[in-house]
Amino acid sequence: MKSVSVAAFIILLSLVNPNQLLAQWLTVGGNQYVLPTVKVGIGTPNPQRSLDVLNTVDTYIRVGSLGGNQMSAQTAGIELRRSLFNGTSTTWSINNESVFRIRNNGKTLFAMDPEGIRLGHAVNDPIQVTINGQNVTQNGSSLDGGALTLTSMVGSNTHSLYMDGNQMESSDPLYLNNTSDKDILLANGGGRVKVGTTDNEARLSIASENDMQLKLINPGSGGASWRIGVANSGWSAGSGKLVFSKTASSSDATMVITPAGNVGIGLTTPSKMLHVNGTTSTKVLEITGGADLAEHFDIDGGEALLPGTVVSIDPTKPGQLREAGEAYDKTVAGIISGAGEVQPGMLMGQAGTIASGKYPVALTGRVYCRVDASLGAICPGDLLTTSTTAGHAMKAADGKLAQGAIIGKAMTGLETGRGLVLVLVSLQ
Repeated sequence: MKSVSVAAFIILLSLVNPNQLLAQWLTVGGNQYVLPTVKVGIGTPNPQRSLDVLNTVDTYIRVGSLGGNQMSAQTAGIELRRSLFNGTSTTWSINNESVFRIRNNGKTLFAMDPEGIRLGHAVNDPIQVTINGQNVTQNGSSLDGGALTLTSMVGSNTHSLYMDGNQMESSDPLYLNNTSDKDILLANGGGRVKVGTTDNEARLSIASENDMQLKLINPGSGGASWRIGVANSGWSAGSGKLVFSKTASSSDATMVITPAGNVGIGLTTPSKMLHVNGTTSTKVLEITGGADLAEHFDIDGGEALLPGTVVSIDPTKPGQLREAGEAYDKTVAGIISGAGEVQPGMLMGQAGTIASGKYPVALTGRVYCRVDASLGAICPGDLLTTSTTAGHAMKAADGKLAQGAIIGKAMTGLETGRGLVLVLVSLQ
């Protein structure tokens, strides 16, 4: 009956003078409420919200609870509820339960106590966190900004980590899994890792002007470390070379690869595709680019001698040769390699000594030789010797004179004139 009389009272007041309708505190079942709905101002005559508190000094709103034997036994909180006429509602609450908690429909999404903070309900019920923050910027020697800053003390030093949407900067060395033995994986997607560069070509790019770009270390017993770097003009190994070294200096390089593709082992200035400064050992050596064994010789002569020229020992110049020009010359030494597009397969010599020179002279193997068939037709299988035609071989028709003057055996023939004959070099 009381609720009906209250409603009638309000209606009556509104009929008398709607503009003079005053809010009334009413009691129903021991609960107090006010009708009609009003805005309550504390310290202000013009409240802008349902409860508007204004003061010229420090101002607080306190919601407290009293009792119990433990701080977590009771809750002091504020509940914010949004409801529809159909009964649907959602509730947010801010609670002091010794632990400060923010809940949504009873589910804790944020919890904080003096020991730490937890964001999210549970591992199997994850949430998404979005921070719309500033970019990390450089201010002199300091870092500023960032959407998130993490700070901790290590000894007496303060370490800070600044992060934004695509940048992470640390005030001190940054460690990943410093104490954990778990893997760091970059396994999926098309991402690239760049160190010291913004180059976007490879999946992993490392840049450094003054230091080796990569160091591989085995800290175990008997282990070692190797450095790999790409040199510039300021490095002792030379510009543009790929350097492999056991020290930080490119001058100690064990192997280099030049921009031209030459490989040097034991030296940093390879002049050939493979240049080894030291002893090599192999079970089988297969040579597919040449067909004779040759040595480097200096050869006396005014003009450059053609490949295929027959040469003999120069008795006046130790270690050197001369163009052959005498028949059945027992000082015959070999044939200059390279005629007929058949190159030497192996070249020997020792730079800076008497065992070096300009011309590769075939001492054994197959090589094309300049011959003079006007002194006798040459057939495959014929023994060849020197002739009076300078630098040319001929058929060894006189077996007695040919002893000690044989160059080798013809593998092709020539009936007349001068030309090239393939010879299996075998000095006798």
